[in-house]
Formats: sequence, structure tokens, C-alpha cells
Amino acid sequence: MQGGTAATRGPSRSRLRAFGPALVAATLWGLSGTASQALFQRYGFPAPALVTLRMLVSGAILLAVLRPRLPSVAPARFLAFSVLGLYGVQLTFFLAIAYSNATTTTLLQSLSLPMMAGYEIAVEGRRPDRRWAAAVALAVTGTVLLILGRSGGLGLAVTPLGLAFGLLSAVTAAYYILAARPMIRSSGSWPTVTWGFLVGGAASLPLGLLSLTGYPGAGAALGAVVGLGGFVIVFGTLLAFGLFLTTLGPLTATEAGVAGTMEPIAAALASLAFLGVLLAPLQYLGGALVLVGVFLLAPASRRPAAPDVGARRLGGGTGPSLPGRGGG
Repeated sequence: MQGGTAATRGPSRSRLRAFGPALVAATLWGLSGTASQALFQRYGFPAPALVTLRMLVSGAILLAVLRPRLPSVAPARFLAFSVLGLYGVQLTFFLAIAYSNATTTTLLQSLSLPMMAGYEIAVEGRRPDRRWAAAVALAVTGTVLLILGRSGGLGLAVTPLGLAFGLLSAVTAAYYILAARPMIRSSGSWPTVTWGFLVGGAASLPLGLLSLTGYPGAGAALGAVVGLGGFVIVFGTLLAFGLFLTTLGPLTATEAGVAGTMEPIAAALASLAFLGVLLAPLQYLGGALVLVGVFLLAPASRRPAAPDVGARRLGGGTGPSLPGRGGG
């Protein structure tokens, strides 16, 4: 690719614009994590059932509104992405929250960022420049400070099951992001996420129904449970995953992961607003480092450092956007 041509400038602008939806998605995930913790620990709602509901309801809504075609992907490959990736990352994330808390889980899942960076360097042959390496380092450091810098205690609840599911959520997060990119390039983001939700949700149905057998019901708290669950389904699932996956054509997995480090910032602010958890100076510093990392990486996207075959396709509209949201 030659610098200064129209073909080069088009994909570069597409890459730069992709940071917006990624930041919105990460913010929604951060808010959703706080809502999920309230559902699990305050109202006793089972995590597997919430995963089933959010996947099937979100998939059904997208199917009814967008009517996307089936992705042109090998069935076994798409099944692995839907079950091990989309379903796996949500189940392990929620179980980690249930056995610890949103703070601990967010910290553990942030390990997916260095995992993806290592994969792109070792397997895909990426040659990181200084700006890219600095952005990743700032994002990781800022996330650690943001989560561990709480005054009066770390706010961590590291139980054996919480640790195990948190580490699994990092692995499955890295896998689904890396696996989604070629599918999005060939089939589009919204067909991939719609049918991924439906296939993964169908696979989750037996465990989801089984987990509800011992649930006593919400009783007087029914309105709160429905409201929190609706927020997790619509904003933390349908919009968040849909918007984030639209970025994986123009952006590399690591670049999208850096934008995703906005999630703990949103979680910390939600804890401050709704749970009364005050932020410490180190947490503000961590949030600032994350923001610097994101904005340091975004200008780098203007430079065509590496060819991206799928960026041109996605930039041309591989899938329809949700009404009122230019996230495609």
C-alpha cells in the first residue's frame, strides 16, 4: 500500500472511526458487569440462566429486525466460535462475578489483552512499533491501577472458583475476538453476532434451565430483577457485542482490546454512582493511563502500518447498523 493514495486513506479512516463503537461497547460492558453482580449477589439470580436469556433474546431481536443471512463459514468452525467463544466468555465471566465480584473478574479478564498481543506477534507475525507497544503497556498498567488502587482495601475477592472462571474468561475473550475477525470479513458483523447468539444460546439452554430449578423467584423484587436483566440483555449484550464486533474488521484484535480497557473505567464509575464506592487517587491515575493508551493508539491507525484486506469490505457496509447508531 502506498502512502497518500485514496485507497489507503479510506481504510485508515475506517480504522480510526472504529474506536468509537469499541469504546461505547466497553462502557456498556462495564455498566452491565455492575448490574449482573447485583442480580447474582443481591437477588440470587443464577448466572447460567442469565447467559441463556441474554443470548437467545438478543439473537431473536436481531433476527427479527435485521433478518441477516447465515454466515458463510464452515459449520464446525462457527459452532466452536458460538459455543466456546460467545457462550464461553459470557458464562465464565458471570460465574467469576458470582463467585467473586465484578472488580476481580474485570481484572482477570483484562489478561486477554496481553494474550491477544502475544498471539498477533508470535502467530500472525505482527511487528509492533513503539506507539503500539506503549499503548498496550499503558492500557494494561492503567487497568491494574484502576482496579487495585482502591483506598481502604483492594476490593478483591479471590476465591478458587472465582480465580478459575476469571482466568477462563480471559482465554475465551481472547479466543472469540481472534476467531471473529475472519468471519466478520467474509460474512459481516451483524450476521455473525446474530447467529452466534442463537447457536450459542441454544447450546446454553439445558444448563440455563437446570439452574432455574432451584431459583425461588424474585417476589417483591420482580421489577428490579426484570429491569437489571433487561439492561444486561439490551445494552450489555445486543448493543455491546454488536458494536464491538463491528470494529474487528478495521482494527486488529489487540487494538480492539485496548479500546476495551474502557470497561473497568465504566465499572468503577458505576460502582461510584450506584454502590457508593469512592475512587482513590491511584484509580484516577489508572483511568488516565487507559485513556492515554487509547488515544495514543487511535492516531496510529491513520498510518497504514499493515494491510488489512477485510477493512475495505467492512468499511463498505458488510452488515446493517442498528437504528439510530452508526456503528457499522
